Amino acid sequence: MGFLPWIAFAVSSSVLGFKAGAVIGLALLLPNFVRMVLKRDFIILDVFGFAFFIFLVITSFTLRNSDLEGFVRWSAAMSYGGLALISWATIAIGDPFTRQYARRSVPKEYWKNDLFLSSTMSMAVGWSAAFFGAFAVSFVGALSGLKVVLIQGLALGCMLLAILWHMRVMDETQTKAKKMQEEQSKKLE
Repeated sequence: MGFLPWIAFAVSSSVLGFKAGAVIGLALLLPNFVRMVLKRDFIILDVFGFAFFIFLVITSFTLRNSDLEGFVRWSAAMSYGGLALISWATIAIGDPFTRQYARRSVPKEYWKNDLFLSSTMSMAVGWSAAFFGAFAVSFVGALSGLKVVLIQGLALGCMLLAILWHMRVMDETQTKAKKMQEEQSKKLE
């Protein structure tokens, strides 16, 4: 669900125009951001997303139409590049963004568990690689002037691969967790 604003932005900006897409993305991020502020429970990727969509909305409404065209051309590369940078940075500091999300639904006693640590790291690497792939495609597209729809399709393909990877890691993690629980139950008997 955290990526819904980004996906909505990509789709709606293609159909309704860049300004509308930026406003829709911000509108979808706003309730989650308000919840984070009220609970003081911040996830770096969501904070980046909120700041980025504010930047997109302000820029899209303040630039002249002639300048907006160049900005729009590079916006996908900027967004995917920012996501890649932030996500790889969370991995580098040892607190991958996927772990930040997982802590919201996994009980605290499992946060130091090897399975929790390895699965959240694996998911983060998958997403980070996808963000970088989408950045590379978008950068080449903006540089070469290729059609935006084709570039967005390839970038969304990278996101689909990340979703599939995420689902695979989740399935494997659940299977391993069940097996660990069964082994612990046998030991207690």
